Amino acid sequence: MKHFIVGALMVGACAPAALAQDSGSSFSFDGYLGVVSDYRDRGLTLSDKDPAVIASLGLYHDNGFYVGASAGSISEGAGGDAKASVFAGYSFDAGDFVYDLSVELDSIQGNDAKYYPEISASVSRDFGLAFIRTGAVYAPDGRWSAPNTDSFYIYTDVEVPVPTMPELTIISRLGYDMRQNRADLWDYAIGLSAFIDVVEFSIMYEDSSLDQAIGGGAILGGIKLYF
Repeated sequence: MKHFIVGALMVGACAPAALAQDSGSSFSFDGYLGVVSDYRDRGLTLSDKDPAVIASLGLYHDNGFYVGASAGSISEGAGGDAKASVFAGYSFDAGDFVYDLSVELDSIQGNDAKYYPEISASVSRDFGLAFIRTGAVYAPDGRWSAPNTDSFYIYTDVEVPVPTMPELTIISRLGYDMRQNRADLWDYAIGLSAFIDVVEFSIMYEDSSLDQAIGGGAILGGIKLYF
């Protein structure tokens, strides 16, 4: 847990600087601190269906480059006491579409830390009636849920504003993980998100095709404070 606490303290220390940054600067900070009823990754629980604390902080430049880190508390059953990631990428517009390329070092922190590099690419567009993002993620060394096996994951996120209620959005995801020498997995989620100023409240149902306790479907709730 000490790794996660350090990360949370860094987020808290950087938040005032982010809020006080010069509006004329080429750099900007974005991040959040939140609590979820069950910390999930691609439909699989990391917190043994218990509440967890999550946080993320990113530094973004006007030219499209960015770096950042995220963390969340997990259960011992997931192999440690915190899931932490550092990432870097480049995002750019081309017409009505936004393209994003990034690399990430995902990790499970505990007595014996484990690291899993990933390469990601996505394309998104706001169509007005719906925001759609689709992408792919390649993990050559596997992931926390299936180490030492290639993983190629494709997904689509869809967000649809609720008519006459602009602060309320229907959120959804469909993903498919192709895993070398293991059964492929589906995951999906659908729910609602509502913003009140800089605070987001969400509730959703998330499930996967993994026929094990960590992959069973559940209704999840969460709250995030963005800065």
